[in-house]
Parts: sequence; structure tokens; C-alpha cells
Amino acid sequence: MMKYRLSALLVFFGLMLQAQMGKVELGTYCGDDHRSPTRQIERGLRAINMADYPNAQVYIGAALRQNEDDQHALYLRGELSMRTGKFQIAEASWKRLVQRCPAYKPELLFMVGTLALEGGRPEEAERYLKQWLARDDREYAYDKEAEDMLAEINIKDTFLKNPVPYDPKPARNVNTRWDEYLAALTPDGSALYFTRRSQKRNKYDGPAAQMRSVEEFSKAAALDAGQGFPKLEEGQALEYPFNSQYNEGGPSITADNTFMVFTICERDPKSGKQYCDLYYTTYSYGVWNGIRKLPDGINTQEHWESQPSISPNGDVLYFTSDRPGGFGGLDLYRAYKLPDGSWSMPENLGPAVNTKKNEKSPFIHPDSESLYFASDGHPGMGGYDLFKIKAVRGSIGWGKPQNLGYPINTEKDEIGLMVTMDGMQAYFATNKINAAQGWDIYYFDLYEAVRPEEVVLVKGQLNVADFVTDDEPKVVLKNSKTGETTTLNVNEDDRSFTAVVKKEEANDVLLKVEAKKASFSAAPLRLSANTSSTVAKVEVELLHDELAAGATYPIPHILFETASDRLDAQSELLIAEFSEFLAASPSLRVEIQGHTDNVGDAGANLDLSQRRAKRVAQTITGYGIDASRITSRGYGESKPVASNDTEAGRAQNRRTVFVVKSL
Repeated sequence: MMKYRLSALLVFFGLMLQAQMGKVELGTYCGDDHRSPTRQIERGLRAINMADYPNAQVYIGAALRQNEDDQHALYLRGELSMRTGKFQIAEASWKRLVQRCPAYKPELLFMVGTLALEGGRPEEAERYLKQWLARDDREYAYDKEAEDMLAEINIKDTFLKNPVPYDPKPARNVNTRWDEYLAALTPDGSALYFTRRSQKRNKYDGPAAQMRSVEEFSKAAALDAGQGFPKLEEGQALEYPFNSQYNEGGPSITADNTFMVFTICERDPKSGKQYCDLYYTTYSYGVWNGIRKLPDGINTQEHWESQPSISPNGDVLYFTSDRPGGFGGLDLYRAYKLPDGSWSMPENLGPAVNTKKNEKSPFIHPDSESLYFASDGHPGMGGYDLFKIKAVRGSIGWGKPQNLGYPINTEKDEIGLMVTMDGMQAYFATNKINAAQGWDIYYFDLYEAVRPEEVVLVKGQLNVADFVTDDEPKVVLKNSKTGETTTLNVNEDDRSFTAVVKKEEANDVLLKVEAKKASFSAAPLRLSANTSSTVAKVEVELLHDELAAGATYPIPHILFETASDRLDAQSELLIAEFSEFLAASPSLRVEIQGHTDNVGDAGANLDLSQRRAKRVAQTITGYGIDASRITSRGYGESKPVASNDTEAGRAQNRRTVFVVKSL
């Protein structure tokens, strides 16, 4: 916190001087022993105002030798010490002065309080700052700084008295005798991407080549991917396109492991300044493709964009920037991926997150609403503290930042926390736990109060029918309750897709195929009430096929209660989506057909299939589709598509389909 407190004090100190027309002026002497300033005081005052600090030191010292309690001399020694960086002497001089004469200059109470806090004496600082706030002749513009410091004192004391669980453990294997840092675990826990700094020889420099320091973007595969932070292999440097031209690192990866965004920093040869920008690459056919720069707007000229965090579905990008127009030095921003694949202009996360100081190292959890970040502007233990903040549902705003507490946060800087998908553990890189070992990666159990929401990991497969001539299909994730949609990336190699949704919303979510001439294909996410895992996993299969008159298409995820035509809630969602599909094609007429397996009486099965088909048709018309476009018919067990000798075959025979009567 030193940097924060001293900067606040020096800003205040400088503005007070500016208010005095650039001149130091003496305060109001207290007591009956007041005399006109001695010649040494007059000369010392003149020397300070002329920035002649060596002579000022001589004159002020002479005045104090004549009278060690001279109030003017004590004040001037504090002024001189502040200008020459001798803050302990300034504090001692002004503390002695305000004890003798609190009214000499009210602002000295603020300055002494700030210096006491910097010196690690919060109780003493609190006393002086409260005295400052109690004075009617104070400079009111600086009340906020005083109140923030008092809040910091109280929070720090509370944190120290109420430590949170914290037992960091080193990431075995991946930590070596070299430095490992800037780590990012893939959302599914299958691999860790990180930077390793080591010493190597260039093999092309011959046998006498000298060792040189290299930073290499690296990857370590998980040996036991599952819940929490995995056990990892040692890892090795990534091949092309990485480690060939740029100094890249600090990656963030989508849940399907196919989109990576990271930082590249380069030094401007003209100004000598280093600027950082955000770049990305995609994974297909078993390799990472070329490195490309994210567009202007996300990146800016001559400013710092870094520390990206991509949402699990790849639709929101968070990052740090010092661009103009923010709340302070470094602010957090986010940009949205638009339906055409481009990115929106970034938006500042606002005053709930950003302060007039610095916010950095954002990490958006796969629940898409829990944001972890570092700040030296929100009250905390000191330096950069780690915080969690949650997005307010139904708005673009945020709740109240939550300090992660002591000893996760200390008086030193804590930066760069990330959390596993199951929310049970957090991980980070530091050189403070074992300084002799250098930078290493650590993880620890995250206590319940600061964990993210539980999530569902959806793994899906898009199957494409033969001879499809339609446009490239999209797989869309839709929240039926809110209407929000996200277009998922479909892997070019195997047509797989991945999504992450909050567990509490899973039963309102469905996946569907969208293309101009495509048949209806959708699947709800069904989560059983007794699902206890912090990360539920759902497998989904979708079919991309073209509509054709007379053709039959399955609606495979409509389920009924046993021997009943009652639909479950997810089937209702699916039929509502099918109704929207019909509404978008006003000339389309269909017949809903019901089929059963051969278990039980054939007549009863025929009746059941007819009732089920009729129930689906009635539900569709209930959503506003003209009844003349919908007919229904049950076939019982007469048209099996698989053997009834196995449970898997019988499950395939229990089905609802629609037949296109006319396009």
C-alpha cells in the first residue's frame, strides 16, 4: 500500500502548495512564547521557496538548535523532508508540532495520519485522521482520501482478526528449477498453458555458444483431469506459431479449447516505450493456426491492452487497458462478439469495478458472472488485493466487490488469480512463497463464500446428413426463459462443440441447429434433481439435415411419463422451440407421429402413441400455430426402427417424429 498512500499524500501536499501560489507559508503559532520569526526561519523559508534545499537545511537546523520546540522550524523541517524524500523525519517533525499546536495548520493532521499508516501504525493513523475530519477549517476536498484510509484501517484489522482458510500447494512436475508464471488452465482442466523462463544455448551458435535467458510459451498436459486443479506433466515449449517471433504469454482459452487470446508486448523503437496488444489464434485439425491481432478498438495506438480473459463460450472478452477516458490508471474493459463474428467496441466495467487507482488481471469464471481481479484502489490489506465481484442478473451492472481476505491478501501485491471450473480451487504464480525457488505455480482450496456458481459442461456432436447443400449450420445455445442466445463454435475437424452454462439455469437451456433450409433439430439440457457434482457433464447430439416434402424427421428429445401422454418441462421447451421453427416457415405443414416399443399390449401401445402425438400437436397449436397446419397420428409398435430385443433398441423405437406434408 506504500505506493498508494504516498501518492495520495504527495498529491495532497503538492495541491496545498499550489493553493499557496507556489510558496510555502508559515502557520499560526500557538502559545504565549510566540515571537517574530528569527532570521534563520526567514532565511530557511526563502531557501525552501527557491528550492535551495542545502541552505534551507542549514538555516532550519540553526533555528532548532536555538529552540528545539520552535513551531515554525518544526514545520519547515517537515516541508523540507517531504521534498527530499525523508518521510520519517517529516512525520516526526510534524507529529511533534501538532502535539504542541494542533491549529498550526489543519492539513498537518492529514499528513501525519497518512505517514503513520504508511509506517505500519494504523491505530495512530486513525487518531490523526479522525482529528482531521473533525476540524471545520480543513480542506473538505480531501475527506474521501481520509475516509478511504480509515476504511482500510478497519478492514485490515477485521481481516487480521478473521483469517480465511488458505493453504497453497505447489503444482508438482510443472514447477521446475526455472521460473513458471502467467499460467492459464483450460476450462475442462485438460492442460495448463504458461510461460517458462530458463537458460538455453542456441544450437546454431556452435559448441562455444553462451547460455542465454529465454522465455517460452509452454503447455503441460493434465495427468488426471477431473475435479479441481489437476496433476500435470512437466510440460514443454509450444511449437510454431508460438515462440518464433514474439514474446507472447498470459493466455485465456475457450471451453472447447479452440480459441486462445493472449498478450504480445513490443517496444517502440522511436520512443523506447513498451506497448502491449491482444492477439488470438484458433485450433483446428490438430494444430494452432497463425497468430492474428485483435481489431482496432480492442487494441489502441500507444496504449496498453493486456491480461485477457475470454468467456467459456467465446462471446465476451475482458482485458486491462490504460486508454484515456477511464476512471484511473489501469481499468478493466469488456467487448462482445457479434453475430457476424466481429467484436463490439469495448465498454468500461464502470465504477463498481474500476477506481481512480488501478484494476488489473481480470479472470471471468466459466459461470460467466463471477469476475476475479486485482485492485489497489478498493480498500484492502495493502498494495494490490484480490477481489471477486458478481454481475447483476438482467443488467450490465455489477454488485459490490468482495475482498478475498487475509492471508490470501497481504500488505504485498497479490495479482493474477484464476479459478478452476468446479470453483473448488484457485491457482496463481508467485515468487514470494519460496523465494529461493523463484516463480512457481501454486493452487489452494477456495473457501465457500468466494466460490463461483456451479456450472454444467456440455459436450456435443453435430452430425451432418448426406448430400446437404444448405449453408454452413450454426449451433445456437438458447436460454428459453430469458431469450438470450449464443452461437457456439463448431470444430472444423470433427464437428464437435462445447458450452458452459450455470447449473441453476440448465433446465431452461436448449441447443439447436440454425441454417436456411435446415430441418428442425434441438435438444434441451436435462439435469436430474440429485446431480451433486459441482460440474455436471451433459452429452448432446444434433442433426443437420435439409427439409424435403414427404420426409420424416425425428424430434428425439421429447419425453413422456411412463404409460402416459404427460410431457416433462424440458419437452415443453422443445415443443415451444419447434413452434417457433414452424412460425418462421408459414407454408410448412407437418404431421406429428407417435411410435412405441413392443412392450405390453399392442392395442394399448397404439392408443398411447395416438394420445402422445395428439398431445404434441395440441401443445404446438397452443403456441399460436394454425391447427390446419398440424395433424397427428399414432402407429404404436408397428413401425420399429431398431430391434426390440435390447433396451437400446426399444429406446429408439419409443419416438416422436414429424413428417413434412408440404413446404
